[in-house]
Amino acid sequence: MTVQDDILCQVAERAAAEFEGFKIEVVGGQIVMTPRSDVQSWTILDVQMAAMSAGIDKGRLLSDVLLQFPGEPPRVPDVTILEDGAVAPYAYGDALAAIEIVSTKDDDNDYAVKLRQYARFGVPTYLVIDPFRGECTLLTRPKGDGYAAREVFAYGETVTLRLSDGSSVAIPTDGFKRKS
Repeated sequence: MTVQDDILCQVAERAAAEFEGFKIEVVGGQIVMTPRSDVQSWTILDVQMAAMSAGIDKGRLLSDVLLQFPGEPPRVPDVTILEDGAVAPYAYGDALAAIEIVSTKDDDNDYAVKLRQYARFGVPTYLVIDPFRGECTLLTRPKGDGYAAREVFAYGETVTLRLSDGSSVAIPTDGFKRKS
């Protein structure tokens, strides 16, 4: 991580202490403050409930908790499914899946910046839920700066995460709310 990234992370941490209700992280050399919407909150809850229904212990589910990446800015996925036995502070290797809910229309953060970083560090499953498009993009088999497998599901279909620990999580999307 560069000195600039380190300074940006420190500023983001101070901002997070000051401003409640925002997801604050460093993305592409910028501090991004995104206000939480009701749609994001409901979608996060729906994903976590689906994971718990699939037998994932709630202690392995995080929402907006920091994941460390050596030499690069940390990330704060909307939902993270952790390996069994992972303990804080959490690192990229603890994540079985990172799930992001797109917060602004036509935003490249989830589709490009985070995708490259998650793939580069081998996060095995990455799901992008897009309430503007009404679709979910499931990426698996990280390879370089991308993923070898990509599936797109329309809202109304069930997305099944097949996790690297052998478990699987079926996420029904028929109740997901859309944003315009």
